[in-house]
Amino acid sequence: MSVKGRRLLLMGLLAIMAGCASSTAPDLPPGATRVVGTVHFYTIEGGFWAVKGDDGVVYEPVGGLGSAFQQENLRVTMVVKVRTDLVSIHMVGPIVEIIQIQKL
Repeated sequence: MSVKGRRLLLMGLLAIMAGCASSTAPDLPPGATRVVGTVHFYTIEGGFWAVKGDDGVVYEPVGGLGSAFQQENLRVTMVVKVRTDLVSIHMVGPIVEIIQIQKL
């Protein structure tokens, strides 16, 4: 798949994710969603840490994960906002701003 095709696919996925990210749960800020998943180090494009959600989506945190969470296969729960205004060279899934993260 061409780079342009991958970008279009990613933008479509981000639009879908943004629509699904809305939550009516009273404990979440507007536009935020809760993600439960597993931390992984991905070796593509120089390597980076991200969270593969139990929903199968790979969430790429803005600025990466803090050192306390950079542990392979670490289970976490986090509250995130999808950032459709940002792009990344990794192109693995939506870029997210972490509002809260905890080890499980």
